[in-house]
Amino acid sequence: MIRIARSLFEAATARGRLIRHGDIACIVMDGAGAVVVSTQELIPAQKWAQSRPPSSNLLSDRARFLDRFQTLIARPGSVQSTRGSQRPLERLAQAMSAVGYDLGEWVLPAEVRESGKTTPDAKAAMPEPPDPDATADAAPDDLDSRPT
Repeated sequence: MIRIARSLFEAATARGRLIRHGDIACIVMDGAGAVVVSTQELIPAQKWAQSRPPSSNLLSDRARFLDRFQTLIARPGSVQSTRGSQRPLERLAQAMSAVGYDLGEWVLPAEVRESGKTTPDAKAAMPEPPDPDATADAAPDDLDSRPT
């Protein structure tokens, strides 16, 4: 028995999965790649798509649904490309890293990749350079403290 989609959301996600991880959601589509969006953007887009009738074209339904997102990170070869301004993309990439996604598998602008290397968590994990004053010889430099 063939199941007929009742809404644009059902049609757009029919051959795929929607995986939620707290603040982010990953939409995996068979034959069309995967995208990661924030849950804050997903909920209104999902409600919008649930109130719209589907067309007879799966690709156009997916495109209409994914066009509702201002910020998304895509995998290479996906039907949609990564889009959004730098700040929201950085937050989304940080959230992805926090839940265990490997950012090397996703298409990110160079600015976002570079800024990810200097996040506060990364700075805390990096060892501090040695202090040149601390590595100086232990011999006293003060001439007044030497015996005469």
